[in-house]
Amino acid sequence: MTVGEKIRLRRKELGLTQREVAGEKMTRNLICRIERGDCLPSLDTLRAIAAALSVPVAYLVSEKDDFAECAVNEALPDLRRAYAAGRYADCLTLIGRIPPEGIADEVAYLAAAASLGLAERSMREGNLKKIPEYVEGVRAYSEKTVLPTDWMLARAELCRAIAKSPESPRWEVKRDEYLSRAEKAIGYNSYLYLTEEEGIACDREAVKLHREARDLVAKRRYREALTVLLALEEKKSTGELDPYFLYRVYSDTETCYRELGDFEMAYRYSSKRVSLLREFRE
Repeated sequence: MTVGEKIRLRRKELGLTQREVAGEKMTRNLICRIERGDCLPSLDTLRAIAAALSVPVAYLVSEKDDFAECAVNEALPDLRRAYAAGRYADCLTLIGRIPPEGIADEVAYLAAAASLGLAERSMREGNLKKIPEYVEGVRAYSEKTVLPTDWMLARAELCRAIAKSPESPRWEVKRDEYLSRAEKAIGYNSYLYLTEEEGIACDREAVKLHREARDLVAKRRYREALTVLLALEEKKSTGELDPYFLYRVYSDTETCYRELGDFEMAYRYSSKRVSLLREFRE
């Protein structure tokens, strides 16, 4: 499309007349001539028309006809800078200039992150009225990107709970949803298991069972520990146990059999453990 054709198409999309586009800086006749292709607009005229039509100048002069793509390309550099500087409201203003079809992937991801930034800032400042709106922005924009947003949704849930009931937010948190999001985002349960931080609660059933077994081993209650460990091993076929988890189950099972004097079974689990360790390194 020519510059004039783009101007006419966008004007009609917005339901504007040529006089409305012209405003006080131009004449209706000039807009008419530009749309017909009778003349080319100057740079200043292009800027004025672009502002009236809420489009980037780049779209009007580009060989491409995709308005959304031009709007995204023009906004992204400023959007990245605004987000990096913590100017989250500016991010949403810039995104507001992009047509809905252009809000996807990186743009949507930054929009969700900016919404979260505003929600958390409002929470810190004790201004709870706007938080639900920002939290809804996190949710809505997250649905428009293929990039991972679980970390945003988990933190947004905490903001939502505080806004809902600042007196007792813990009762408002959707606990299962929050923990599921947090686990996907940061591998929370894996961290607890790897570091053996016993003082931190863990919702993963297999981890809780293994902690119970290790506590029994520490108390030299080997037969009871063995019952728990063998029940854990049976979960191997369900895919609930990752190889590293299984390695530690084998190691503790070997310890129990050895302490109980069953050296044949201790050797069997030692072999399982060594075999698994070999697989790690192959």
